Amino acid sequence: MSAPSVAAGGPGLPRGEDPVVVIGAGPAGLAAAEHLLDAGRRVVVVDGAPVVGGLSRSVERWGHRLDLGPHSFLSSSHPESVARWLDLAGAAGGVERTEAVRAAVWRGRVVGFPPRPLDVLRTAGPVTTARFALDRLRPRRPAPGTTGGSAYDALVARHGLAVVADLFVPYCRKYLGVHPRDLSPAFAHKLQGTRRGWTGPVDLLTPRAGTGAVWDELARRLRARGARVLLGTPVVGLTVAGERVTGVRCGRAGATGPEQEQTLAASAVVSSAPAAVLRRWLPGTGTSTPTPAAAPAFTARDTYLVHLRLAAGPGGGVGQNAHYVTAYDPQVRTGRLSNTRSWRPETFGRAPDTVLCAEFWSSGQDDLSARTDDQLAALAVSELPVFGVDPRVRVLDHDVLRLPRSVPVLTRGVEAARAGLDAALDRWTNLTRVGRHGTHDWDGQEDALLTGRSTGAHVLRGA
Repeated sequence: MSAPSVAAGGPGLPRGEDPVVVIGAGPAGLAAAEHLLDAGRRVVVVDGAPVVGGLSRSVERWGHRLDLGPHSFLSSSHPESVARWLDLAGAAGGVERTEAVRAAVWRGRVVGFPPRPLDVLRTAGPVTTARFALDRLRPRRPAPGTTGGSAYDALVARHGLAVVADLFVPYCRKYLGVHPRDLSPAFAHKLQGTRRGWTGPVDLLTPRAGTGAVWDELARRLRARGARVLLGTPVVGLTVAGERVTGVRCGRAGATGPEQEQTLAASAVVSSAPAAVLRRWLPGTGTSTPTPAAAPAFTARDTYLVHLRLAAGPGGGVGQNAHYVTAYDPQVRTGRLSNTRSWRPETFGRAPDTVLCAEFWSSGQDDLSARTDDQLAALAVSELPVFGVDPRVRVLDHDVLRLPRSVPVLTRGVEAARAGLDAALDRWTNLTRVGRHGTHDWDGQEDALLTGRSTGAHVLRGA
């Protein structure tokens, strides 16, 4: 690990005011750093990981650059985000554009998603299909005792009670570990099939060198402009004076030599650390944080990614060539299966293999978390035929990545909980939160490019 320097100046940086320290080198943090550089501020980005990108980084496996699950960037996103992202991705090796092909495992069958009427009829039968159609027309009111509504109410209002009970209830239990009655109504619009912009043909933009290459390129540009990007440098705390954060403590407590703890002086801090971590770092914001009695804790779920290298058949096919297939059936443990070749068909070209990624979601304290990597891989392989993969394909190798607390659970009352945390943190006039972990929200890449820059603007206004 390269030790952080506490000097006021740095390579390529003028001396003077202390820099803004950005904690977290994910997309939102890097975008915030870029906006601050544009305004002439000095910036230091610090992250405990050895690479930039956060959950949007890529990994090298079997000669391929693989993403951490399907990372979609839609051509229909905000024009400013698309232009900025295409500029970065173009410099990082170019982009492949494919039309999204989505599917679902429902009642033991693989159907298109959203299911076409004929898919529904064949899968559910005429009686159930008629019930789905009629139920969707009935007006629904929020259930008693659900002031402000829930994701369940929002989903039922759009799809009808029968469809929600059949698809979305088991999916929410698998994905987030709770019934949709316990989720914020805002979450309903982020579920597959309810997100605006996913109706009709959708173009997916995918970097040839993997999603992580986009953020590698942005970090390269930041360094070229004089920013310091310190990787492999965990943050262990903050220093404060009065109502301002004055420094970021980095390194490893108790270590000596280059890994010993040091402090980066800071004129302001942009943090992507989770709320619970910030509470530990700042005095007076622990258990005394004012949150409504009904507000939940900021909980999150783990993701386990099982990458499977398969011997491809003629044309690279393995029987299931959708971009991804989501399993709504509760008895199927795999949550989603994606095919890397479908995202980057030109890049894979005539390669004799293809890579599938099976995703599992866990509380971190269940039977999935207790399985070894080999056991998780065996489970994923055993369920491949359910997703339409040819049972005759040969699995050549596997690799497992565990991403703790990678999926924020947007429980009912999370907005009030965020407001309570904001009230507690407002006393620190030069501290701003950003990113998926920092705001406990579901920012995608397109959102991160916008929210990161708006966060930078917020820091400038505060200054």
